[in-house]
Amino acid sequence: MVRFPCIPALLVLILVMLLPACKKQESISGKAFVEREVMVDVLVDIHLADGVTNDRKFNRKYDVDSIDLLTPILEKHHITREMFDTTLVVYSQHPELFDQLYSDVLIKLSVMLDESDKEDLNDEP
Repeated sequence: MVRFPCIPALLVLILVMLLPACKKQESISGKAFVEREVMVDVLVDIHLADGVTNDRKFNRKYDVDSIDLLTPILEKHHITREMFDTTLVVYSQHPELFDQLYSDVLIKLSVMLDESDKEDLNDEP
């Protein structure tokens, strides 16, 4: 039987080269992407717009859908549709990062709801 003494060394070399690929990605960054905090703010605004446009009273008075409000939201945050879409695609490829991102979105929306509830309680006689 023929033995190959270099096989174990080759396997170790392959494992060492592949190990960094297994490292968990912690953030998405670069000029083509929206910064994380800005992305959180954009998603919060999108959800707020969606909530308003799904209101029956709003729909009766205005003929607008939340998708129509995406461009003004992106302009407000000084980002392009391409940057937003690219960032969204990359987040969808990294569910653990998307989950962290949406946790921040939900926290921010919850804080806004709590503040709104407190204001409503203060306004009552």
